[in-house]
Amino acid sequence: MEVLNSPGIIVEWRTMLGFSSCGRKCEQVSSLPWKNMAGRAGVESNWRPANAEPHHHLQHACRFGGGGSDRASLRSFTLGRGCRDLGSTTVVHAGWSSKKSELKSHLSTVEILRLLTSSGSNVQQVLENQAQNLKPSDWFTVLDSLGKQQKWILALEIFRWLQRQKWYRPDNGFYSKLISIMGKAKQLRLAVWLFGEVKRSGHRPDTSLYNALITAYLRSREQGRGFEKAVQLLQEMKGKPKCLPNLVTYNIFLRACAQSGEVEQVQGFFKEMVAAHIYPDIFSYNGVIDAYGKTGNYDEMEKTLTMMRGQHCKPDLVTYNTLIDAYGRAKAFAKMEQVLKSMKGAKSRHKPDLNTYNIIIYSYARAGDLEKMEWSLGRMEAAFFKPNLATYEFLVIGYAHAGAFQLMLERLTDILEAGEKPRLATLRAILEAYCKHNLFEEAEELLYKVKNWFKRPNAPLYLIVLRAYGKQNRLEDMERLLEHMKMAGLLPTEAAFVEFLDLFESSWNDKCSESDVTLEGDGIDSIESSGTDTLICQSNVDV
Repeated sequence: MEVLNSPGIIVEWRTMLGFSSCGRKCEQVSSLPWKNMAGRAGVESNWRPANAEPHHHLQHACRFGGGGSDRASLRSFTLGRGCRDLGSTTVVHAGWSSKKSELKSHLSTVEILRLLTSSGSNVQQVLENQAQNLKPSDWFTVLDSLGKQQKWILALEIFRWLQRQKWYRPDNGFYSKLISIMGKAKQLRLAVWLFGEVKRSGHRPDTSLYNALITAYLRSREQGRGFEKAVQLLQEMKGKPKCLPNLVTYNIFLRACAQSGEVEQVQGFFKEMVAAHIYPDIFSYNGVIDAYGKTGNYDEMEKTLTMMRGQHCKPDLVTYNTLIDAYGRAKAFAKMEQVLKSMKGAKSRHKPDLNTYNIIIYSYARAGDLEKMEWSLGRMEAAFFKPNLATYEFLVIGYAHAGAFQLMLERLTDILEAGEKPRLATLRAILEAYCKHNLFEEAEELLYKVKNWFKRPNAPLYLIVLRAYGKQNRLEDMERLLEHMKMAGLLPTEAAFVEFLDLFESSWNDKCSESDVTLEGDGIDSIESSGTDTLICQSNVDV
C-alpha cells in the first residue's frame, strides 16, 4: 500500500490518463517549439518547450508515445520530484524525421537502381516514374553506384536526362563523377569531351574536375602518353589561382607512379608537394612506401615509415599490408611475420584482414613454399576469414610454381564450379608451369578451354606457349598454333609480332646449323645440299 500511495506512482497513472495533479486535462503544447534539455541524469532524451521557464518543477512536460526505455527513463526522472503537469502530447525527436527522410531516400535509390539495371527495362520510363522520389543529391549516388558496376553507358544516359530537367544547373560535382566513371571504364575520349563541355557551357573547371581528368589520363591504355598529358594538366593547374593542385592531386600522382615502380618520379612529386606547403597525409606516405617496396629499396621504405611516425602520422591497415607485401617480394619472411605479429598484438588498432592473409599466402606461393602457404591458409580460416576468389587463385599459382599439378587442377576446378573465371595472371602462371615441365599438350588444352571462359582469348597467353616452342625449335608446332590464333581472330601486337619473327629466325638458324653439322664430311653433294638448305631457310625468313 505504501508503494501505491507514493507520489511517483500517482504521477505515472495521472500521466497515462492525461490529467494534471489538479485533476484537469493538461493543455496541448504541440504547437510550441521544442528544446533539448541536456544534463538531466538518467534521461537521454528529455525535451521541453523553448519558452518554458527553466524551473526544476516543469509546468509542461511531454509523455513519450513509445514504450520501453524512453518511458522508463521518464518515470525514473519523475519519482521523488513531486507532482507535475504532464500533457498527453507525443513528441518526436528532431533527428527522427531527418533519419526517416534519409531512409526513404535510400530505399528510393535502391529501387531505381534495381529497375535501371534489370534486363529489358525502359530507362526513360523508369526515370520519369521514379524521379519524384529522389532528391538532386540522390542522383549523385545513383551515378556512383552505376560507375562501380561498370555501367558507364547507362550512367551517361541518365546524366543526359538529368540535364534536361528544370531543376538542373551545371555542377562540377556531376561532371567530376562522370569523368571519373569514364576514366575507370577506359573511355578517355568521353572523359576529355565532358571536361571540354564544362568550358563550353561557360562554367569554370575547378580542382576536382582537373583531378578527375588527371586520373582518367593515368588510367588510359597508352600509359606513357597518358602520363605526359596528366603532367601537362598539373602544370596548367599551377597557372590558375582558383585551380591550384591540392593534396588529392599529388596523392593521385604518387599512387600512379608507385604502381608503375617509378621511384624517382615519386620522390620528385613528394618534394614538390612539400615545397608547395602541402603536408603529406597517410595516403601520401603509403604511396611512397609502396614505390620503395615494389622496387626493392627496403632501406628507404623503412626510413619513410620512421619519418611518417615522426610526423605524428600513424600507419593504417594499408601501410601494414604494403609492408607485408614488400617483405614477401624480398622473401624476407621473418620480417613479414613480425609485421603480422605486431598487427595481432593487443594494443594494435589495425588487425589483419582477409587481404593481409591473401598477401602472405601469395608471398609463400611465389616462393614455392607449399607448406607455409597451406599453413597460412589455416591461419586465415582460424581467424574466421572465408577464402575468396583471390585466395584460390594464389593457391593455384603456388601449386603451379611447385609443379603440383594435381592439387593445382583441384583448386582450379573449385574456382570454375563456383561460377568464377580465373584471372589472366593465374592462367599465365599455369601455362608457364606447363611449358617449364614440357607439358605442351596440357598447355594447348588450356588455351582451347580459355575460348569458352572468355569472349575473346588473350594473345599474350599464346605467346607464352610460342616462346616455349621456339626455345625447343618446334617450328611445326609454332606454325600450327599461329594458324589457330588466326582462326580465332587474334592479331598480335607490334611488339609480339617482332618477337614472333625473332623466334622464327633463331629457330630456323638453329635448325640449319644442326643440318650443317649433320651433313659435314659426307662429300661434295652433301655440302651442296647443305648450302641449298641454308639458302632456303634464309629465303623463308625474309618472306
